[in-house]
Amino acid sequence: MIGKISGIIDFIGSDFVLLDVNGVGYEVYCSTSTLNSLPSPGEQITLFTDLLVRQDLLQLTGFKNLNERSFYRELLTVQGVGMKGALSIVDTIGVTASIRAISMDDWRPFKSAPTIGPKIAQRIVLELKPKIGKLLILSGESVDSQTTRTQSGKNTESKESKEYNREVQTRTEALSALVKLGYSESVAASVLTQIILESDEPTTESLIKESLQRLSSL
Repeated sequence: MIGKISGIIDFIGSDFVLLDVNGVGYEVYCSTSTLNSLPSPGEQITLFTDLLVRQDLLQLTGFKNLNERSFYRELLTVQGVGMKGALSIVDTIGVTASIRAISMDDWRPFKSAPTIGPKIAQRIVLELKPKIGKLLILSGESVDSQTTRTQSGKNTESKESKEYNREVQTRTEALSALVKLGYSESVAASVLTQIILESDEPTTESLIKESLQRLSSL
């Protein structure tokens, strides 16, 4: 499995980037948003990758960060969602909005992604809703190739990245606590998502307290 690739951009196509890795050219298929975020040819980049293996094909798909790749892989487990469909969902809707829609049993946003019809959109929600807790945790794997820079030999993290990771940690801790109290992971995760959407900078304690109040009334 090729999980990451670093190389110099030779060419940016309509749906792929050609990377020169020590003299070997790798075609890496990417979403439109990823391609638009790339620097000019001649610059070096790093992409997190997924390798599709078929009898007559080896194809690399590239992502800016690990949470995009993780959600893409979950989408591929849904019957009828292929590489192009999964990539279009990550590109058109995004990871956060997709997980929010799944937690709320809302399949309509997925229809906006190319190649995804109503039946497949409904199947995505049906098959991934039981995994909502896992999806929330996966969404925290935000090791972005664009968020860290080397300055005087030290790695720095953007303010936005710190805030995002802090939010994910808070959400994950609250979910873990609710599951330990005996609540279903999918139900607890759904309630947490609703609270987070309604709250400004919630703490782990406030999330657990509010969740318990709502869960007790279900």
